[in-house]
Amino acid sequence: MKRTHLSSAIGLVLGFAFGAPLHAQQVPVDDNMTQQAATSPGQARKSEATKLEAVKVTARRRDEWLQDVPVAISAFSQQQLSDLHADDISGIQHAVPNLYLDKGDGANAVVYIRGVGQNDSLAFADPGVGIYVDDVFIARSQAAFLELFDVDRIEVLRGPQGTLYGRNTIGGAIKFVSSPPPRTPKGYLEVGAGNYDQRVLKASFGGPLVKDTLNGKVAIAYSERDGYARNTVDGKSDGDQNTLSGRAALDWKPSDRLQVLFSMDGKRDRPHTSRSPVRETSITGATSSGQLVTYPKATDPYVVEVNANGLSDLTAYGASVTARYQASDAVMIESITAYRDMDFKLNLDTDGSPLPILDILLKEKENQFSQELRANYDAGGPLTGTAGVYYFHDDDTSFSGVDDGSATIFGFPVTMFGFPSSSLADTKQVTKSYAAFADASYNINDKLALSAGLRYTYEEKTSGREFENFFDPVVSVIRKTPPFLAGAGVVGTPIHGKADFDALTPKFSLSYKPNSEVLLYASAARGFKSGGFDGRGTTDFSFQPFKPEFVWTYEAGAKTGWMDGALVFNAAYFYSDYTDMQVTSFGADPVSGVFVSLFSNAAAATIQGLEFELAAQPNPNLSINATLGLLDANYDKFSTLVGGVVTDVSKRDLVNSPRLNASVGVTWTQPVADGLDVVLHGDANHRSSLATEITDSPVLRQRAYTLLNAFVGLRSAKDKWEVRAGVQNIGNEKVHVQGFNLAEFPGVQLAFYTAPRTYDLRVIYHY
Repeated sequence: MKRTHLSSAIGLVLGFAFGAPLHAQQVPVDDNMTQQAATSPGQARKSEATKLEAVKVTARRRDEWLQDVPVAISAFSQQQLSDLHADDISGIQHAVPNLYLDKGDGANAVVYIRGVGQNDSLAFADPGVGIYVDDVFIARSQAAFLELFDVDRIEVLRGPQGTLYGRNTIGGAIKFVSSPPPRTPKGYLEVGAGNYDQRVLKASFGGPLVKDTLNGKVAIAYSERDGYARNTVDGKSDGDQNTLSGRAALDWKPSDRLQVLFSMDGKRDRPHTSRSPVRETSITGATSSGQLVTYPKATDPYVVEVNANGLSDLTAYGASVTARYQASDAVMIESITAYRDMDFKLNLDTDGSPLPILDILLKEKENQFSQELRANYDAGGPLTGTAGVYYFHDDDTSFSGVDDGSATIFGFPVTMFGFPSSSLADTKQVTKSYAAFADASYNINDKLALSAGLRYTYEEKTSGREFENFFDPVVSVIRKTPPFLAGAGVVGTPIHGKADFDALTPKFSLSYKPNSEVLLYASAARGFKSGGFDGRGTTDFSFQPFKPEFVWTYEAGAKTGWMDGALVFNAAYFYSDYTDMQVTSFGADPVSGVFVSLFSNAAAATIQGLEFELAAQPNPNLSINATLGLLDANYDKFSTLVGGVVTDVSKRDLVNSPRLNASVGVTWTQPVADGLDVVLHGDANHRSSLATEITDSPVLRQRAYTLLNAFVGLRSAKDKWEVRAGVQNIGNEKVHVQGFNLAEFPGVQLAFYTAPRTYDLRVIYHY
């Protein structure tokens, strides 16, 4: 996409916003509405003047109607998520322009917004898009791949959110907001079954425990299925699912001024196997007798041939206390105290063969504590604002290992050159982060408003690694991990590091409402992602701290209403200057030929794009949603390892940044009898070709594709129950969701694939 094309499109968007006759009325805010104790901020409602539902969000840490917020934001209610068949957080990715969100190789959430994100699953690589559960940041990407149940709404904030959300929201933020404990008894039950032996259960129940004072709820979700792939080594399925999640909450309101919400959630994931990659090229390895064996490129993306896929266990839980105190009519004080814990274990076969060429072990334990204290000011006048302080502490221990005794270099087994056949490493990392922030909006008049905010973040990181190498081919860290540093191997030289980082992240915006149906805005914001230490480094030189990365994003947008509230059309243009990008590269040492990695601030990029969102309800039976994202993402510079030598590769495409992504969804509700409706839904989601990994290998590049989904349901007129049959990926598209280019060592390229065609039957009941 040429920059001149973008400029022309910008002019078209602005002309569309200013020049067209608009007839819808903006949804009025109910001045008598109390805070969340009375009405959930995500509660959708239909006004007399509109046909589309208006949604309240808290993108700026205060309650506002979605169409009144000068921010590029998408929001999804529980019903919308159900229509998207979104059982986990990846289900929203095609319904948001310029969003990429899927599960990575390490069961981690891989999230990119507008070309900014992170696909490395190890703890040292902080995410580029922050994921929040009830305003609590989830530090580890494995724990951030959320099951979707007990949902009030999901908000996707596009662009850097460095002022109000802080660290590691350089690309944006995704907010999961759970449903509040209800004031009247309510229940929900969903059961389902489908192909691949899928079984699904979701349930929740809540209501008053002490009238007008204490409400409670409990919710669970269970999901189980076979793997989509078959492993020819043992004849079993690969990458199955067995997940149990739960949430419980108490909402206590001892007085009109004080509200306290206690919340606990947890997740246990116990599949029989990890998800294994497919060989996209051949690989050669050595057997225990030294004989060389070549395994050809796979012919079926859902058939793998691996020996190290027997472990993928995740246990994650958290608790939070959110207290809101109405200090005066104008000031509310809010405190969020949270603790989270994660235990993750994984075997990953990163050579895609039945030999131990590059088999990975990871056992990670992590806990985090955060405290946020903020004050919201709103006296009903022209000035509103939020200010606060934030503290975050994260303690992570990653015990990792590799079996690579069957790897070859220069056509011979690595063991012939004196390299170890297995190794272990223990990595400890502690992060402490402190921040203070303020954000205010001032209505200059009834049409023009100015907003400004600033955040200061100071962060300390300490990290250290210990090593042990094994030269006995009988030793396997996968089959039976030997005791660490107990004398069985050769101890390596420990490495340690400590560094601190700080950043100022301002944001400015100007919004203008020429009439009640149009909001025009322009903004500038800076984002920051913390620096750290390479968790794969093995020497003091490779363990030098890498720097933070920064982005300045400039944005202009329009939010408009049409056709007496039957249509909403939003558009945004953005331009981002992305510097000190943190990138991972893999290769082979030019002297020894063995595996090396490099994580550094090797790149800078310029990214610009356009985003369009449309929601329409032409009549009471028909609803239409559509999105379009155009992305022009180019490296200004990028130097990385090629053949063991640092090389300029700035002509590559950025990872997970398709130039075009689009979606359209249509739902038709047809009354067929007294109290019964038939619901028909279909959606189509398109992406142009994209790079799935940092080298942009032609072998691993995903071609353009379109995914089609549909369901038909029978629903009671008052939405009390529904029976639904649906199909996902109707065309059975075979789509890369992540790739490994290990062509230099151990000599293979591998890909992970999305789900093939699936179908299921669901029964849903509301009480």
